[in-house]
Amino acid sequence: MKVRKVIKATSITLVSLIVVILAVIAVAINFVFTSEKLTPVVLQVANRSLNAKLDMRSVELTFFSSFPRFGLKLTDGSLVSKAVRDTLWQKTDSLVSFKKCVVVINPIDYLKEKKINLYYVGLEDASVYAYKGKDGVANWDIALTDTTAAAVEDTVKQDTAMMISEININRVRLKRANVTFDDRETRVYADLKNANLNLRASLKKGHSMMNLKFDNENILFWQDGQLLANKIATEVETDVDLNRATRTLTLRNARLAVNGVELDVKGTLRRDTLRRVLETDLTYGLHAPSLETVLHIIPESVLKKEKVKAQGNVTVEGTLKGLYGKNQMPVSTLKVTIKDASAKYDRMPYGIDNFEADFYAYVDLMRHTPSYADLKIFRFRGAHTEILADAKIQDLLGDPDITFNTQSKVDLTALAQTFPLQKGVAIEGKLDADLRLHCRLSSLKKQDLGRIRAGGKLNMQGLALRDSTKHFEFLGDASLAFIGNDFLAAKLDVSTIKVRAPRLSSDVAHLKATVKSTNPQDTTRIVSVECKLEVNRLKGALGDSLGVYCQKANATVRLQPQRKNPEKPQVDLSLKTDTLFCRLGDMKMGMDEGGFAVTADKVRDSLWIPKGIIGFNRLTVRTPQFALPIRMRKTSVTVGNRAITLRNASMRIGRSNLTASGAVHDLYGAMKHHRMLRANLEISSRNLDCNQLINSLNFPQDTLQAEVDTASSDAPMELFVIPKNIDFELQTNLKRVTYGKMVFENVNGAVDVRNQAVHLKNLSMRGLDADMRATLVYRAKRKARGYAGFDFRLKRINIGRLVEFAPSLDTIVPMLRSFKGTVDFEAAAETVLDSALNIKIPSLRAAVHIKGDSLVLMDGETFAEISKKLLFKNKERNVFDSISVNLTVDDGDVTIYPFVVQIDRYKAAVGGTQGLDMNFDYHISILKSPVPFKLGLNISGNLDDMKFRLGKAKYKDAVTPVAIRKVDSTRVNMGRNIVRDFEQVMNRSGGRMSAKAREAE
Repeated sequence: MKVRKVIKATSITLVSLIVVILAVIAVAINFVFTSEKLTPVVLQVANRSLNAKLDMRSVELTFFSSFPRFGLKLTDGSLVSKAVRDTLWQKTDSLVSFKKCVVVINPIDYLKEKKINLYYVGLEDASVYAYKGKDGVANWDIALTDTTAAAVEDTVKQDTAMMISEININRVRLKRANVTFDDRETRVYADLKNANLNLRASLKKGHSMMNLKFDNENILFWQDGQLLANKIATEVETDVDLNRATRTLTLRNARLAVNGVELDVKGTLRRDTLRRVLETDLTYGLHAPSLETVLHIIPESVLKKEKVKAQGNVTVEGTLKGLYGKNQMPVSTLKVTIKDASAKYDRMPYGIDNFEADFYAYVDLMRHTPSYADLKIFRFRGAHTEILADAKIQDLLGDPDITFNTQSKVDLTALAQTFPLQKGVAIEGKLDADLRLHCRLSSLKKQDLGRIRAGGKLNMQGLALRDSTKHFEFLGDASLAFIGNDFLAAKLDVSTIKVRAPRLSSDVAHLKATVKSTNPQDTTRIVSVECKLEVNRLKGALGDSLGVYCQKANATVRLQPQRKNPEKPQVDLSLKTDTLFCRLGDMKMGMDEGGFAVTADKVRDSLWIPKGIIGFNRLTVRTPQFALPIRMRKTSVTVGNRAITLRNASMRIGRSNLTASGAVHDLYGAMKHHRMLRANLEISSRNLDCNQLINSLNFPQDTLQAEVDTASSDAPMELFVIPKNIDFELQTNLKRVTYGKMVFENVNGAVDVRNQAVHLKNLSMRGLDADMRATLVYRAKRKARGYAGFDFRLKRINIGRLVEFAPSLDTIVPMLRSFKGTVDFEAAAETVLDSALNIKIPSLRAAVHIKGDSLVLMDGETFAEISKKLLFKNKERNVFDSISVNLTVDDGDVTIYPFVVQIDRYKAAVGGTQGLDMNFDYHISILKSPVPFKLGLNISGNLDDMKFRLGKAKYKDAVTPVAIRKVDSTRVNMGRNIVRDFEQVMNRSGGRMSAKAREAE
């Protein structure tokens, strides 16, 4: 009984003690050692101890998640090295960034046994950028090296070695890490995507051990500017021994998997501290070598993983030996040998009867010795198929010298029943090849095809390759025979070739070609090659960007050296075709009876500069920016210097006809890359329907709407937007131009189109039964609002037609509605336009001059009131001898400067102001009359409520010749300022833009 009580009391005491301890820990974590208190302390200590800048969002003390030990949890951290300073976008000083890091360590082991036990280090979503410059300075060298530390460096090392007897790493875990290694000293760049790591280690004074498991999604590897590896997924599992005395790292039981292919690796890595290099001596080989293993290397996207019975001797092995360091890279080798091998997949009717291969590769990245690859023999027998081939590539890392030979008879239909192809993959047909090939890779890159040594023949009968899952299909019936020895010569006969792919489509029917080259003696020149071909039907498409169709064509293609640079090729194309259709993006072109004589010079790898002549009987072009098709009659076009030159090219666009001469620059760049389309053209036309052309811009996708004649419909004119990438300089000679309900004849002058604006420069024309000269700028970047500036000179125009031409004049100068006759009209103005091309009256700024004689005053009510006040003889109808009016419009006000009129028995001066709200204040000063004294008549109000009052004459001396010249000067200067302002809109460099133009943006 007493024992039970003692146990019970002891249990209660222990439980209470544990609860108290846990409570104390909970209080300490949540109230004493909080994240807000720990974070600045850790950052301060770390930044003092490192030559780097450490930042993180929080530092937390953990216990329950790392029970029974304390740990630190760091979140959203970054470590920027101060060893390398970089303010550019590369950020080579950014060493590490991570989302979460957990560290669990036991400090008691160090205090008691001078041993460090690192129980757990976990790092998630980390990015590591390891960079070393050409000077050998690395961004991971972040240990401080101040003077104090340097003075006691040896002592510290010795003391540390004596103080720390052992380091045990229980677990290091890295999840979803991206690692970039950029060594400018050795010109090596590597990038690891989505890497994961598990590490255990025991580090002792003389001997250390480590267990490593690693995998990643992709490896990218560049060396000396060349891409050597990409799209490589790896897995590594190994035990590593480190001998500290010899600084030698030994790999034991190492397994390396590359894209699913497992390799066994063994060997040593030794650090030479004097030369600062790493000595490598590694050997690798295929894990469990057998033909079955080799067949499983074939990707599952091609073959299913089916059970296979195989036999034969297989060896796959290689070495990696040499020094790695500054200007040092190890040499690698690979040897593959397969002898007396055979195999058969389950449930397949055919098998591999005999398979032999002997391959060896030697790669020296430092190029001290030539690298090469040698396929001594490749032999395959089975499924009515026999393939015999050999190949060798010399100078693998320089200018590869390629030799290839094969004698093969392949029954693809039977071969497809030998391997378990994936669903949707089908192979049919027969292939007979007896080929010999010798060339250098540089010849292929430079298009120096004449240096290819080829002999033998190749026949394809009923060849079909299909992959329904990838929507790919290839069908072919063709024969190719090489007939040259010391030069390239071949005959090609194609019955049918069809290619279908998501981004490519091609059809060729009845193609015959003959190729021959000259004997290449001069190695500094491209060898001349000529190809003559006949085709009955050719159809091709490259995605949605390019499409071509050609019916019955004969062509000659010559490849030869350029005159000025014989090391680069020039291509001459001579082509005659019955029908040719082409689609480039949304642009479509059709040609009837076309002929090409084009020469193209190669500038760089993907850039050729063409020149020559393209002729045709008829041509039709459709563009997405323009609804109406452009039709051209029999003409020829010259191509050269990135330009298309037209000579009297006749075209029809709807009801408009044009004849153009000049040059269009960079048409391909404008359509493909949205570059600036430039043109210098002389345009002549018998009929130009602007209504229809403007509708084609407003409704680019609706041909029916574009063909509507706006002049004969009730629909109002709409603002139209000029495309951005147009820079045209045009010289016009237009016999007849229709705009709205007006018709203009004999239009001559210059027109510029740029900056989404049109500039008519001093055009002369006949319209509205008057001679006209006009300068005009129109600009619209959107359909809601635009800008117009104009300078008109009209001679002897009927006032009624003038108001019809510019309806806003009826509002600006309401007196015009009271006159009948002809006048000379001059106006310079700029204004904002609404979406219906109407002038927004409040924005108008203008200088106007109107001059006429024998004008009839028609307004009965107004005239009756004036004639009554002034006692006119003829109270029904009177004629002005002459009139010369100057007026300006600015800030919503119209100023009419004093002018002299003679009517009936009176000579008077008229002037005043008017608001655009139609309220006015006019004054008439009687200068000569039957009355022996001078008087004045004041007219105010608006058209609905006019007030007439007699008063004093204001204009006694204001209409002298000096005063008239002063008024003319004021009006002319304002007009010049307006013209100068709106011409800035056309300035290629942008320039100063007027306030009205900016308002219309």
